Amino acid sequence: MTIINDHLPTSTLLEIKVGEVITDGKGQSGSVKSIEISETDEFLMFLFQLEGSHIIVRKLKQVC
Repeated sequence: MTIINDHLPTSTLLEIKVGEVITDGKGQSGSVKSIEISETDEFLMFLFQLEGSHIIVRKLKQVC
């Protein structure tokens, strides 16, 4: 089981696959049914759809 949150590296979030079991460490957990990634100028938003719930992770983009 992978614990995901806003502090996890983006590369690790991108490696999560459908079927993997994840948790947010706060009570939401389950098998990933689908993954949506949205991008704005400021951040990436990962939506992990679980059976009956979801987990959202927002990552600020690094400006170099």
